[in-house]
Amino acid sequence: MLQAYAMVTVLRSMGHDAFNLVFLPPRPPSFLKHPIRHLRVKLNIGTRLRCLLLMLRPEKGTAAPKGGAALRNGQRFQRQYMPCIWIGDNPAAQLAESGIEAVVVGSDQVWRGGYARSQKSLPFFFLDFATEAVRHRSIAYAASFGTDTWEGNEQETEVCRKLLQEFKAVSVRESSGVDVCRTVFERAVLHVADPTLLLQDSDYQALIDAEKSKSPDTPFISTYLLDAHSEPSSAIARSLNLPIRPLKDNPQAPHRRDRFPLRVGQWLRLIRDAEYFITDSFHGCVFAIIFNKPFVCLGNESRGSARFDSLLSTFGLQERLITNHDADTIVQTLTTPIDWDRVNTIRRSEQARALEFLRHNLLSN
Repeated sequence: MLQAYAMVTVLRSMGHDAFNLVFLPPRPPSFLKHPIRHLRVKLNIGTRLRCLLLMLRPEKGTAAPKGGAALRNGQRFQRQYMPCIWIGDNPAAQLAESGIEAVVVGSDQVWRGGYARSQKSLPFFFLDFATEAVRHRSIAYAASFGTDTWEGNEQETEVCRKLLQEFKAVSVRESSGVDVCRTVFERAVLHVADPTLLLQDSDYQALIDAEKSKSPDTPFISTYLLDAHSEPSSAIARSLNLPIRPLKDNPQAPHRRDRFPLRVGQWLRLIRDAEYFITDSFHGCVFAIIFNKPFVCLGNESRGSARFDSLLSTFGLQERLITNHDADTIVQTLTTPIDWDRVNTIRRSEQARALEFLRHNLLSN
């Protein structure tokens, strides 16, 4: 959600009419069973929009279950901050009906084979549904393969290579993606920062201020861990003499507050206000950098290390990624100072490069 928010916010600040393109998988008619939901979807599809779209796919395993607080939180944030256009069985016609001129593909792992196929198909995320004219005006911004290899089969590779050649410009999120595009797709591309890094701190501060909740009154350690077995031991809390506040909901958590999904503003606040931050998430690392939080990233090979290696090497923070998850190593890494002046200078430079890429390829003929 924050990645989609960031991309649309940046594009709109540049003067574009930007919307998120949301794929709605075909399902049997359900209007008799859920008339209000059906009407809402139909109204979204029929809304006339104009120019740019952002096309994203949630990271595998992070989508909220059907119903429940997590889904409601996401829908609430989407309604408030993320204008959308929904597409279904006939996306080409729906794009034409909405007057869409170009699509921005990315970011996140939109070009990771297994993840893309779980939603639609790999060529779909290379705009096989768009007209040739739309593709010639479209770009990829910080698209990610997730790993340092291409997961497409021979047929997918041939189709996607031809589609990608028609894009006006292509950029990828990881340095390894530059090599993949050169060797697999015969396309020179640019390495750029994740969209969330392009916004200013004040943009996220506005989301935090919109929430009525507040952080704990006493210092604390925040954790955002996608793998349950990575949850740090109480030895870390004892060593740093600070309580741990998990940001991922756990129905079995001893504290009632930790059993339910956080709203977006709450999630941001608990990273911003933490003394230390522990994560195994790519975007957990991103927001630790944005908020200048002392952090450690717990490496997990099964999730792919290319994303983390590329992000942390860009900022000279490779030592924050550890594979030894014992308490002493975590505490030692957390308490090692970070030169935030240097990190913030690099971030400003990356922002300038990315914005120039967008300006040049979305404003020129």
